[in-house]
Amino acid sequence: MFRILLIRISLAFLCFFLFSPIITHAYEPKPTSVIKSGNTGGKPKQVQVGIYVINIEEVNSAKQSYQATIALDMKWNDPTLICGPSEDKGIIRKFNLKDIWNPSMIIANQEHIEKQFTYQAWVDCLGNVEYTEIVFGDFLTIANIKEFPFDQRPLTIELVSTEFDTSELQFVNDKSITGRDSDLSVADWYIDKVPVAESTAYHFKPGNRELSSFVYTLSAKRNSSFFVWKIIIPLILIVIMSWAVFWIPPSQLGPQIGLSMTSMLTLIAYRFAIGHVVPDVSYLTRFDKFVFGSTLLVFLAFAEAIVSGSLSYENNDKLAKTIDFYSRFIFPAIFICILIYSLFL
Repeated sequence: MFRILLIRISLAFLCFFLFSPIITHAYEPKPTSVIKSGNTGGKPKQVQVGIYVINIEEVNSAKQSYQATIALDMKWNDPTLICGPSEDKGIIRKFNLKDIWNPSMIIANQEHIEKQFTYQAWVDCLGNVEYTEIVFGDFLTIANIKEFPFDQRPLTIELVSTEFDTSELQFVNDKSITGRDSDLSVADWYIDKVPVAESTAYHFKPGNRELSSFVYTLSAKRNSSFFVWKIIIPLILIVIMSWAVFWIPPSQLGPQIGLSMTSMLTLIAYRFAIGHVVPDVSYLTRFDKFVFGSTLLVFLAFAEAIVSGSLSYENNDKLAKTIDFYSRFIFPAIFICILIYSLFL
């Protein structure tokens, strides 16, 4: 009896070692063929791209960037993922993006991003692939802001394939997805409701290649009313305050100098207070020209007070009063010219 049991156990082990490679091979998943090139039959492989802006939290002019949450959707067809004859035609399979062919896409103008949510690639039996991810972060938006605070800038998202050029891969706008949410939290900018999305080429200079690219653009216009009411108008009042020295008798040099110095110090303190909202650029904006003109005019009013006071001290009171009288009209006229030139022309 013991001898029969030992023989049966030995036969079982023998069968296991002989047939296990065959059983394992029969049930192991089919390897996915990775397409080395996007080119299919001489034509560039098409990838549908949809970009939907969920929210824009901030547009930072000083850093030339904006903060947003976006949803990115890509669709393409991969013949190597078509189901076999014996497989269920209605099945939807999931793959990690790195395990199948993909357009090797990056966001070229990203500054810092975090993927909040990433789907696996969903594949049907016809080889149709769909991949979606939600991204939050900062995106660069370089713009000439000489018109600040009446400037506009493009808010772009540029997708670039790191592997395929325009002869191998073509991005196509998926109009059913591309767009933006109707309610955005950014308050100091007017954002266009309809984006512009187009397939283009990104010149990669180190390899001298024209990589396939997709650019999504929303036009943004600054809400200048904030700067008008909270910065420009108070600045105008400070300048007007400095003109009060023209109505103070030239003989009263102390009050004239005191008022002029107060206007100067108020203007300097105000410039420091608004420094964080003014873009840090190497060229002069409209607002910079206005501030410089206002500062110069306040300084000239201070200089005029010293001149008229000195003339009065030298018993030339008539000439001092004449200078004060004409200054009442000349300074406002110059300021109006500065205002029109810097903010409107």
